[in-house]
This record gives sequence, C-alpha cells and structure tokens, in this order.
Amino acid sequence: MAEPVGLASGILALATFALKASVSLYDDVNTFRTHPKRVRDLLEELQALKGVLEMLKKTAGAATDVDFSALHLTVQRCGEACNEFGQELTKCCARSNADRTSFRDWAKMKYMGNDIDGFRQQLASYKSTIIVALADASLRASSITTKTLEDHKELIRNATDDLEAHLESINEKLAAIIKRTMPTSDTDVAELRRIQNERASTEKGLQICRQLSDHIKQIQLDHAGRGADSLRTLDSGFLPDRIVNESLQECTVSLSIATEQLERHEREVMDQLMAKSKSAMTEEDRVDLNRLQSEVELTRRSIKNCHQVDMRLKQNVSIIENYATGDQTVQFLASTNEKTINGKNSGFGWAQRQIGGHFDNETVRQLSQDAFKPVTRYGKNDESQSQDHTPSHPIPTSNDQEVSEFSDRWGEGRKLTSTSYSDRAVQINPFPSQEQPSSPSTGS
Repeated sequence: MAEPVGLASGILALATFALKASVSLYDDVNTFRTHPKRVRDLLEELQALKGVLEMLKKTAGAATDVDFSALHLTVQRCGEACNEFGQELTKCCARSNADRTSFRDWAKMKYMGNDIDGFRQQLASYKSTIIVALADASLRASSITTKTLEDHKELIRNATDDLEAHLESINEKLAAIIKRTMPTSDTDVAELRRIQNERASTEKGLQICRQLSDHIKQIQLDHAGRGADSLRTLDSGFLPDRIVNESLQECTVSLSIATEQLERHEREVMDQLMAKSKSAMTEEDRVDLNRLQSEVELTRRSIKNCHQVDMRLKQNVSIIENYATGDQTVQFLASTNEKTINGKNSGFGWAQRQIGGHFDNETVRQLSQDAFKPVTRYGKNDESQSQDHTPSHPIPTSNDQEVSEFSDRWGEGRKLTSTSYSDRAVQINPFPSQEQPSSPSTGS
C-alpha cells in the first residue's frame, strides 16, 4: 500500500502548489482597477481552475489507490505558469511606469509569445487534462448512467480537440522564433528549410503512429467483443484468436517503438534548430523557446492520456440493452470481471426473470440454473409446488378423491351441468336486421 500512498501524496503536494499559485494570480490580477473583457475572462478561467484543483486535492486525499502520476507534470506546469505570468505582469507594470490603479497596457502583456487570451487558453488546457483524469477516476470508482457516459465521451473529445489546437499554436510560435532568429545567409536558409522539413515529416510520422495505434486498439476491442458474443475470449485456447491477438500486440509494440524513435528524432532536430539560431537569440527568446519546448512535450503527453482514458472507457464499460418477448424468458445483465455495466433489461411477457449486477462465475452459474427452472402462475416452480404447505383455504375433493389442480389458487369452484344443444332454442339469422328498440322484459 506504500506505493499508492506515495503517488497520492505526490499529486497532493503538486495540487496544493498549483492551487496556491492560481489563487495568488487571481488575487494579483483582481487588484488592478481596469478589467477589460479578456482580463475578466482570465479571472473566470482562474476561478474555474481553482475549483478543479480543489477537487483534485479532495480526490487525491480520499482515494489513495488512484494513480494520478500521469498528471504530475501537468499540475506542476500549471502552478509554474501561474507564477511566471504573475512575474511578467509585474515587469510589464514596471515598464509602463504605472501602478495597479492606472495600468491599462493589458494588450502589451505577453507570456511565451501569447497575449492574455492565449494564456487563458493555456490554463484551459491544463484544466481540461485534470478534469479528464478526475472523470476517469470517477468512472473506475462508481457506476454511471447513460447520460454520464455520454458526458464523459464528449468531455474527452473536447479536451483532445483543445489540446491539439494548443499544440498547433505552440508549434507555430516555435517556428516563428526560430525563423526570426536564424542567420540570413543562403547556406543557413537552405539548412533551416531542410531542418524544418525534417521536423514536419517527423510530426506527420507521429500523427500516423497515433492514428494507427488507436485503430489497432479499436480492432482489439471489436475482436474481444466478437469473442464474447460467441462465448469465447481472446485468451482462450482457440488458435485463430491467439494468432490474431499476438499479431495485434506485436503491431502495438512496434508502433510504440516507432513513436519513441520519432519523438527522440524530433528533439534532436529541435536541438539543431536552436543551435543554428542561438547566436541571434535574445535571453527572452531563449526562455520562451525552452518553455515552448516543455509545453510541446506536456501537451503531447496530455493528448496521449486523453486517448488512453477514451480506450479505458471503451474497454471497461459494457453497454447492454436486453429486450425479450414471451413467457418465462430470462435476461442477464451481469459482469464477472468488474466491468462497469450500462444498460437495461426490458420486455413483455408472463413470468419474465431478470438478473443484473456484479457476480463471480460460480454465482452466475447457480443463478442460471435457478432461473431456467419452470415457473407456475404464482412464481413457484414445479418442484416447489409439490412441496408446498397446505393452502389457507380448504381443498375440495370429489367422491373419487381427485383434487383439482387449480383449487389452491382459484378457490373451491363449482361444477357446471352439461346442457345439450337439443335442449336449447337457438335462432340464427344470417342477415342482420335493422336494430329494433328493445322492450322491457317481464318477469315470468
């Protein structure tokens, strides 16, 4: 248990640091008298970030078995960004020779090449990453409704889209800094173009690897679902299943190795770009470049985490809708592997039996045997019917000691006398006549 506790305490300390930094920045910005629209938006974002960080602290403190290690860098960078933006704001005030009551140069405020709105979007990307991780932890810890499941999916999609847009923006800023600081000789320009093309090619390769990896994972999920439907699993003894599973796993490993190689190559290309332009860079450019590079790594990791959460959502949630018609049907909505079940049993018919919940294999086997026993109209099976106690009302018997099979459910009853058709006067008119008003009947 020491390891989960250590992980929880690590994220707890980082969340405390980031929360303190975000609150400090909020208070700092709020002390200025003028608050244009973009500044008000920043304050709202900081307030929302504060709520998310508080929730992270609460969750990490209560659930020591949840691994939030994937969030360490995001939360740390979130706190650092808040502190650094506050420092830049102080410098900007000093340059404009204005105090907090008269400062109006918000448009000149820059951080990592971003204006205030860009910084707000950066904070939003941190917030989205944390929210996705919290949603993932919530999904593992409790049951969810269909609406919650759809909300989780939409949350992951939106977070991924925002992070990819943020990554594109960072890459554009990196390219702008390098282009601005590169030497202007023909040789250097040609070298810059070659390195930039190399980096673009590497980015494309990484994108292909991510897409193909997601596609393979989806195939594995589909194949596992097919196996479950046919009462087989991927790890069963069937040779075709084993061959498919091993081949897909080999593809996944190969893609992982290729991704690592491409990321390492991209870092080397970036180092070449920095070396080429370093001589013309200012200290401010170097600081921004280092921050942007860190942000690229962080954003990629956050996108990867979103993909992993999305895959876990697909792997760990079974969506089942059972509908049956007919008498004495049996519906199962059960999980034996701790998978979250989202679904419903419904149908139409007499004596339907529905079983739902989380059980072990032996319990499901026993429930199956019990569920398929025949049922009488009052829910008693044929075996228990013969063992029932004496009913509350007397059972009538005839002279030949026969007992009515319905007596314990429908009462004593009475035997009707048989009347032949010859004893009755029956009138049949094949042509319907016009309806006449009926006269009142008289007693005989």
